Amino acid sequence: MLKSYPEIFHKEEDGSFGVEFPGFCGGTEGDDGEEAMKNAREMLESSLAAYLDEGLELLKVADMSELSVENGFITLIQADPSPYLKSTKAIRKNVMVPEWLIRLADREHVNYSEVLTQTLEKKYSFKLL
Repeated sequence: MLKSYPEIFHKEEDGSFGVEFPGFCGGTEGDDGEEAMKNAREMLESSLAAYLDEGLELLKVADMSELSVENGFITLIQADPSPYLKSTKAIRKNVMVPEWLIRLADREHVNYSEVLTQTLEKKYSFKLL
């Protein structure tokens, strides 16, 4: 499950970077660009997991064309919050599906749980940008 958000990297005089997350509270930093990118992804993943765990609506992705930085750069960070989620327990759900569709899917050995999970992730905000 992947989600992408823009991040603003501010280069400091000592060569380190401060990272700002438009729409999110807080930020992170790193001694260099590589460390700042790693820390930004980890912070985004844990923030997204907190929103999902609490049942909150995910923040709208900021329009990168409306963002600017004087000394630094702006980039998209792609994050997977699933390792940070509190509960990833699978829950059994019974569903009704038309018989003709079941016959077709069974012939192709479809994994119903996988298809339903992927479809729900896509429907509820986890679309790749």
